[in-house]
Amino acid sequence: MKRQYQNLCLSALVLMLAACVSVLPEPDTPDALYRIDAQAEGAILARDILITEPEALNIFAGQSLVSEDSEGGLRLIPKIEWAGPATRLIQLALVDSFSYSSAGSALLPESGVRADYELSSRIQTLALVGDQAVCLVAANLIETERRRLKAQKQIEVRLSISDLTTETRAQALKSAAEQCVVNISEFVSDQLAELDNVMQAEAEQ
Repeated sequence: MKRQYQNLCLSALVLMLAACVSVLPEPDTPDALYRIDAQAEGAILARDILITEPEALNIFAGQSLVSEDSEGGLRLIPKIEWAGPATRLIQLALVDSFSYSSAGSALLPESGVRADYELSSRIQTLALVGDQAVCLVAANLIETERRRLKAQKQIEVRLSISDLTTETRAQALKSAAEQCVVNISEFVSDQLAELDNVMQAEAEQ
């Protein structure tokens, strides 16, 4: 009798748990996902460089697109998302923005390959601000062996938005992020070329 009572209680508990699970709200499926692609034709690298994932506040680092009001308040834009964490998408777009036929290559840290230099960066803003899409990134070129900062630059892109529909605003923010990637890759390419020229001149003396 006791065993039957235990089985009855267990069955009731299972039914209660199933009922609780059934009423949990299902996560919203976004209407659209946006990628951040490499738009450059292939910047030349004079040396190998590691491209680390950018640092960012959590609100800019995730999959949500963000808007900022006139008082600096940040909020998530519903129903649209990045196709992955924004920091990772920018990292991969940077790797793809460099030419693979040059003397140097852009590498991911997880490849385990050593490189002369490292690109570290921090996303300060990646948001829709009024009628503009804004991407602001601090880029740092570091010599890996001595951990010395060789060059740094603030990359800022502001694109005006033609209309305020959700799709147009999302496309503008995607374009701003992609232009940031182009500007960062050009900065890295130029700086590595200058450093390589200096090293060659010193070696010839």
